[in-house]
Amino acid sequence: MLGKRQRWDISALENKALFMMDGTLSFSLGNSIDEKLYKGKILLLTAGSALSGQADSDSTIMIIRLHNTKQLCDCFSLDMLLREEKNNMIKSGICYLDINERTNDFLLFLDTCISDGLKCTYFFALKVKEFLYLLRAYYTKTELLGFFYPLLSKDISFSDFIMKNYHKAKSVQELADMTHYSLSGFQKRFKKVFGISAYHWMRDARAKLIYHQLNSTEKSFKEISDEYGFSSPSHFNDFCKTTFGTTPGRIRNKKELSKS
Repeated sequence: MLGKRQRWDISALENKALFMMDGTLSFSLGNSIDEKLYKGKILLLTAGSALSGQADSDSTIMIIRLHNTKQLCDCFSLDMLLREEKNNMIKSGICYLDINERTNDFLLFLDTCISDGLKCTYFFALKVKEFLYLLRAYYTKTELLGFFYPLLSKDISFSDFIMKNYHKAKSVQELADMTHYSLSGFQKRFKKVFGISAYHWMRDARAKLIYHQLNSTEKSFKEISDEYGFSSPSHFNDFCKTTFGTTPGRIRNKKELSKS
């Protein structure tokens, strides 16, 4: 539950589905700022991402942790959605799903069980599987393609590991070590799965997190600079100018002016 104008920040160490049961949430996520999550919508929060928001009215949000997003059901793996890509234009930005009648019934029952004090890990694992089955049964492949697109690759086991762990590594070498690959082997597999080099992908991912911090937190520039391993404030300032086309101060000032 969130009261009107209440702030809400959430970081995802694993993939999560956010269900807006009531109210409206204004939020920023990565490069997307001033977004709206309306009642009746589902948002996918991918591992390694962070969301900052404020409730526009009294709001209720349910969250389901998606421990395993490799399969929607026993006969349909997530990567099979890529077959639909050639026939559909994938719009940039965030893609939402609607909470339809079947999903709403599922969420209401889950909420009742939680209110009754049921906190069994095995039960929740079964409910996650049930939710994925409902997605497969009651949503079109085109809808699911857009919703899950940030997770899709031809090697979901590898990409899922990267999404959940890249923020722990300060370099490509450290990330390669986590996968127990040689550096050259890791870079080859990474390029095949993501289509770009590991270095550029990690740089872009870090840039999204930094942009989010500048827009959605009150952390000082020094705190952000230290958190992301910049050697000096001037180095951080140069990174922002090169990556975002302006200084961190101007990014934050622009956000503050939009609130006034």
